[in-house]
Amino acid sequence: MALSAPSPQEAVARHDVRDDIQFLRGLAVLSVATYHARLFGLSGGYLGVDVFFVISGFLITRNILRDLDQNRFSFVGFYFRRAKRLLPAACFMLLWTSVLAVWILTPRQFSDFAAQALGTATFTANFVLPAQTGYFEPAAEMKPLLHAWSLSLEEQYYFLLPLLLWAVPRRRRLVLLGGTAVLSLALCIVAVDKAHTYWRLPDLDSRQLAFYMLPTRAWELLAGSLLAVTQVDRLRTPPRPVQWLALLGVLVLLVHPIDEIHPRWDAILVTAGMVLLLAGRGEWLPRNPGSSLVARIGDWSYSLYLVHWPLFALATAAYLGEPPALVRFSLLAIAVALAYLQWRHVEQRFRFHRGGRLGHSVAALLACSLTVMALPYVMQEMRWGDKAADIVPPAAKGISVACAREAGVRDASSCRTAPNPEYVVWGDSFAMHLVPGLLQMREVGNSMLQLTKAACAPIPGVASLDSEHDASWARDCLNFNKAALEMILSTPSVRHVILASPFQGYLTAGSLRIFDGEHGSITTERQEVLQRFIATIAAIKATGREVIVVAPPPSGGFNAADCFLKQQLGQIVLGRTTCSIGHAERMARQGTINESLARLEREAGAVVLHFDSALCTQDECRTTAPDGRTTYYADGDHLNVEGSKVIVPKVFAARTSGSGAEVVR
Repeated sequence: MALSAPSPQEAVARHDVRDDIQFLRGLAVLSVATYHARLFGLSGGYLGVDVFFVISGFLITRNILRDLDQNRFSFVGFYFRRAKRLLPAACFMLLWTSVLAVWILTPRQFSDFAAQALGTATFTANFVLPAQTGYFEPAAEMKPLLHAWSLSLEEQYYFLLPLLLWAVPRRRRLVLLGGTAVLSLALCIVAVDKAHTYWRLPDLDSRQLAFYMLPTRAWELLAGSLLAVTQVDRLRTPPRPVQWLALLGVLVLLVHPIDEIHPRWDAILVTAGMVLLLAGRGEWLPRNPGSSLVARIGDWSYSLYLVHWPLFALATAAYLGEPPALVRFSLLAIAVALAYLQWRHVEQRFRFHRGGRLGHSVAALLACSLTVMALPYVMQEMRWGDKAADIVPPAAKGISVACAREAGVRDASSCRTAPNPEYVVWGDSFAMHLVPGLLQMREVGNSMLQLTKAACAPIPGVASLDSEHDASWARDCLNFNKAALEMILSTPSVRHVILASPFQGYLTAGSLRIFDGEHGSITTERQEVLQRFIATIAAIKATGREVIVVAPPPSGGFNAADCFLKQQLGQIVLGRTTCSIGHAERMARQGTINESLARLEREAGAVVLHFDSALCTQDECRTTAPDGRTTYYADGDHLNVEGSKVIVPKVFAARTSGSGAEVVR
């Protein structure tokens, strides 16, 4: 794209704006966009948001202090300028995103989107999103307005900061802002390190709240504000080598973060680096075509941040998973082009429009906000109404919802169907989804105990770690499995133990992160986990009990339930003509797991049951009933309640009839 000479509006926009700050803005937004595109290996690209926070705190504080010192500050003028700066581009993004989303998302996803749009337009998205998903969870990848949380958080800061700076005497500002920053940082550290102890709300832990909420992220904005306060009277510029080292440190963290938990050390280091880079007059930045181009993209950074994520999220929803690399690269290029057009024709046009009365401008901004808040709800009713209800039954939790939360080991009476059960179902949500089908089998269903904890595979002594499950959670999992095994071995009536899990993160190929409870360390050895599993089965079999391991249902890495639902409703699905799971895509996802279970069968003597006999041919595994009118799946991996009732009895019947010998490995 050729870069034209600046227009008068652009010249105004760039007046008194440092090129180094625009360069840092460009670097930040490109890092975030590239991270979301999953290109070029920027595994820490999300830290670009932290870069934005420091810059925003610095600039907004500098502007407020300048107006206060010149006795020209006006609350009405300040908030009106913020609205003109942010709302028009946000409204335009919400309009086209809503139009695309109603044809791509499922009704449930679109219902969440409508709430996100309301939160985005009212700058409360960081309150809406924690109730829907964590930022790093797989479900977040299909939330078109996930990125709005940071914009909402910044606006909340912008609302409070002028009041604080106006009310506090000049000589006390530094102490007050500094004390607040220290308190905010301390609150953040406590929250992320004690994620399962403090501030617990239903379906939320404090780490999620620490990520999304102003009290635990304000320290990053306050770092920029503190720098602005200290430089009101005198610019203090660090030595240039120090600033270059700060830039290098930020760049390294964007490529390779050092902390698995965010916000914590990575955020602290990036914030410190940004303070060093913003100090002074910005003379550290060399003037060359490369830095000038990045700085120019920094001019478009707000629009690029707005438009890039909806494109990626909607593409992910349309493809039922990660789009091909070429598609992602193309979307990144489209995002940059669209950002420039939106910046030029929407953002700049409304920001610097001088005509008309104040009342007319306020009315237009209000109308814009109300339209984008109401539009998704209107579109939802017009598109579906109640048509989508009950097309896909939910996943099962088992005998009761409490059983999904360890109730079986705390109060067995609420998770059993007989006082002296002969069968125990032990595992995670993949054990839970077996229960409706097992209840259909009279012998099992009338004498069953459920011992389940979500995401916790029935392998004592180890627990898989990921972005949502840390060492604190792992210890809870270890304690649950220890209690479950003790209950099984100490209950004389138990004769059959059914173990189930997807075993993702335990027996998969590639890099693993397993918490070893015995040594309190992290291991990456799949063979070590398998040996623990074999030892557990041996311990149970040594007491004369039968052990049955149920392999996970076929999975191709896409949401089979959403695929079926979209086909039924006429929604857009890209990259697939069928909701069946091809043998190749299944092997890519589950091949190593099935190899491990085959070894388990040979060495431990456990009975391993697969779903192949009920669902698969040599070429593919179906996810719907033969008539194509119902689906067996609740998502990409779990059976729904009705699917469990139909398929699970067939899987266990294959064991007794001997047809399981034809299982496709």
